[in-house]
Amino acid sequence: MSGISLKNKNFIDGMRLFEEDRKVDPEFVLDTLKEAIAKTYQKHIDAPEAAVRVAIEKNELHVYHQLIVVDDETETFDETLDILYSEAVKLNPDVKVGDVIEEEVDFKEIGRTSINVAKQMLKQRIKEYEKQRVYDEYKDKESDLISGIIKTIEDKFILVDIKNTIGILLKSEQIPGDVYREGQSIRCIIKEVSKNSKGSQVVLSRADAMFVRRLFEKEVPEIAQGLVEIKAIARDAGERTKMAVYSRNDDVDAIGACIGPRGSRVQAVIGEIKGEKVDVFEWNDDIGELVKNALAPAEVKACFYANQITDPELTDEAIEEYEKYNKRPLVVVVDDDKLSVAIGKRGKNAKLAVKLTNRKIDIKTQSEIDELGLDVDALVEEFKVDQVRIIKEREQKKFLELQEEAAKRKAEFDEAMAANDTGFDETTLEEMDEGKVEEVVQIPNENLAKADVAETKAEETVKEEKAEPKAEEKVEEEPKTKKEPRKPLTPKTEYKSKFEEFADSSKKEETKTETKRRKKKDDEDRRVRAEDLEKKEYDENFRPVYTDEELEEIEAQEAEEMENSWINDDDIDFDEYEDYYEEN
Repeated sequence: MSGISLKNKNFIDGMRLFEEDRKVDPEFVLDTLKEAIAKTYQKHIDAPEAAVRVAIEKNELHVYHQLIVVDDETETFDETLDILYSEAVKLNPDVKVGDVIEEEVDFKEIGRTSINVAKQMLKQRIKEYEKQRVYDEYKDKESDLISGIIKTIEDKFILVDIKNTIGILLKSEQIPGDVYREGQSIRCIIKEVSKNSKGSQVVLSRADAMFVRRLFEKEVPEIAQGLVEIKAIARDAGERTKMAVYSRNDDVDAIGACIGPRGSRVQAVIGEIKGEKVDVFEWNDDIGELVKNALAPAEVKACFYANQITDPELTDEAIEEYEKYNKRPLVVVVDDDKLSVAIGKRGKNAKLAVKLTNRKIDIKTQSEIDELGLDVDALVEEFKVDQVRIIKEREQKKFLELQEEAAKRKAEFDEAMAANDTGFDETTLEEMDEGKVEEVVQIPNENLAKADVAETKAEETVKEEKAEPKAEEKVEEEPKTKKEPRKPLTPKTEYKSKFEEFADSSKKEETKTETKRRKKKDDEDRRVRAEDLEKKEYDENFRPVYTDEELEEIEAQEAEEMENSWINDDDIDFDEYEDYYEEN
């Protein structure tokens, strides 16, 4: 019985569409198709528990109904689950009770209605797959800057084509007064990614303060490098943005870095947000100084904590709750003619200062403070003392956190070192301590060994020529046939390459030229020391120790040199020069 051919052109085109356009894995489509066909057949025979196997064999899709072989006399026989032994033997003579028999199903028996059910199931599963894929891809990209193409413009929203999905830009997330058109390329941030029964939705924004932050991070290299940090930012889209920056490097001006040469960097950001004003000022840990900077261009005369006199609704319990989180409301004093500047148009300046500092701010004029009879100097002094305490506690907390982090890393490092196998057991270490392990000196290079042998031999020749031992101190020379006990070869000097010798000689010459001539008395002392050195007795019995292999190699080398010597040249007639030497 033949199955459904997978070589059908429509099937192949459909799989290519899933893979290229909808970014669905073909293996997932095939697995989903198998599951849909199996459930469709179970529904067709009205047996949800029936065992069905769907397989792809030679590019054809086959469906098999699996039945369990039971005894002919069984009382619990179910034709959708079981097959009698007498019937099973006809299909397979070697079958036994309890085995599984597979019967291939003809697709014509399933029916067109059941196939449509499988089709709907396949669509549903693919839609769920796409929804989960989009959610997984963009969930970790929230607050990231992204570019897209406008596809559709509606009154309440704009659909933007981003990678692999369509994002929605709501009216509330657009910059007021901005004009959009279809096919336009725009930049937004991913504000929110949600998943519901209809699918995954990616909400975009151009009005959020994070949009301006991401633009500055892209335009200012110092922010991307971590030299400058945006500590706080508040924005009223289309009107004004206030941003507090902090420099981690004393040599870098945070405000100047954000503004750029001739204002090029801040102007690039302003151009993206359609002429919106941007105020950049320096961050300060002292909340009082930060509030003064945030309320610019208004000039603040004094800043202190709000109390029950300035705010009758502020209870003692509320004050304690605010102090627990260092969020106690503030009172700012300005001149009477500067109140409108401090509040700003429609209260925008004051609202932005509140957002940026995350504090409630009550702006009062000097005349209002005088009417309340407050001692402003005392309140300001108390406020400054408390700010010093808060900053000190914050620094101490940060220091303790760094200590804990360092201790944690040290513990992890020690644990990792302890886990490494050094290759030594306790027995080996004890033997090394007791001196039971023999010292082995390895020669790293054969050429190095030869050089050491030649150098040692040259040193021995020089010593024998210089040394003049007394007759009674001479010792009879041992015969060459006597073998010395085998010992490890220990290099006497360190091998140096030609380049190193050349470098050493250059240094010596340079030092020699710079050294001044010593006095005559120093020369006499040096001559006396040289004479004492010549009188020093050397032990003529000192001989280097070689192995048998090294001795054979040296003898072979000497024999080869003698054989290749010019003395052995037969073309030279030595008798021809005898008369010449006799005459001279």
